[in-house]
Amino acid sequence: MAVYGNQDPPFSEDQSLMPIDPYGIAKMTVEQDIRQAHEQFGLRYNIVRPHNVVGIYQNMWDKYRNAISIFIRRALEGEDIIVYGDGEQTRAFSDIEYCMEPFLKLISGYDGETFNIGADKYFTINEMAHKIKDLSPLKSINIVHGDKRHEAVHAYCSHDKAKNMLDFKDDTDIDTLINKMYNWATKQKPRSIKNMEYEVTKNMYTEWKN
Repeated sequence: MAVYGNQDPPFSEDQSLMPIDPYGIAKMTVEQDIRQAHEQFGLRYNIVRPHNVVGIYQNMWDKYRNAISIFIRRALEGEDIIVYGDGEQTRAFSDIEYCMEPFLKLISGYDGETFNIGADKYFTINEMAHKIKDLSPLKSINIVHGDKRHEAVHAYCSHDKAKNMLDFKDDTDIDTLINKMYNWATKQKPRSIKNMEYEVTKNMYTEWKN
């Protein structure tokens, strides 16, 4: 989804690619490379753009990716939940359970098509942070706002194409999903948080430096 950048959502597959950050640019470049491989070598391909996919088994020990998992880990460790910016960014969080069937269908079906795959209903990051805070028995946990990120403010997709061509159906229930993830996380053994060494720290998000 990052390939769409800061355009008006819901994003549809026929919109121009206008990524605004290195992550989205990398995704766009991969898509271009795949298309070139088709033109030059006849590689059969389809492009799938899943977005904000979450579920149990997701890596909670990466402080750079997967906001829901990070919020859950911090809540379980009694740490404040850090929300970037004002938290009014909107995203549609997608249960991994409903994303896999379209992938299977595209292994043998269609060629040269692009599909958005994910949930229809979107939430603010603040709403998600409060849902997770409410699950914790620790009343000392607060939601605090950190640096504003260079990211699309409102980003969610239309899935009409996948529904029409792949019979895609998403039944993500965000409260059930978060409860399942939280309960799974309580049973995991502690692990070290991944930290990366930086060559450039100018304008680096404070939370990434710590």
